[in-house]
Amino acid sequence: MKAIVLSDIHGDDSTLRVTLEKAWLRTGPVDAYFCLGDGVRDFERAEMFLRSHDPNAIMYAVKGNNDFAVMNTPDRMVVRFGGANLFLTHGHYLRVKQTLEFLDHAAEEAGCTIALYGHTHCPDVETRRTMMINPGAACNGRLALLEVEDGRPRVSLLSY
Repeated sequence: MKAIVLSDIHGDDSTLRVTLEKAWLRTGPVDAYFCLGDGVRDFERAEMFLRSHDPNAIMYAVKGNNDFAVMNTPDRMVVRFGGANLFLTHGHYLRVKQTLEFLDHAAEEAGCTIALYGHTHCPDVETRRTMMINPGAACNGRLALLEVEDGRPRVSLLSY
């Protein structure tokens, strides 16, 4: 299964659209989109655009520290995808700007092998107890392609 992972849109709808159009040339159709906060409303506004490319894709979102007015969206969730449990969070409550130890522990405690987070705006992939993936900031033309088959992940950090 394939997913596009994005975070930190920060209201920059035009950069998001251009970035996605370029990414789609590489990714082809995807099964899901994961939005990791600081742009949940932007992600909701982009849904029709996303569905024009992937009409059956599943959309997941967690809120970030700048999504304070967003109700009915969790700040973390666990999703089953491609045979793996994914832990989705923006990361601000887990202090990801200082250390990834809290994120790694929280994901493991939730029974996840992969953690997706944002907040830092810096693309990164690091493996400890879990594989932790930050797509970077969508407002800077960054996102990630996550492919998971039989629980085995493969990730590509994309920049446009």
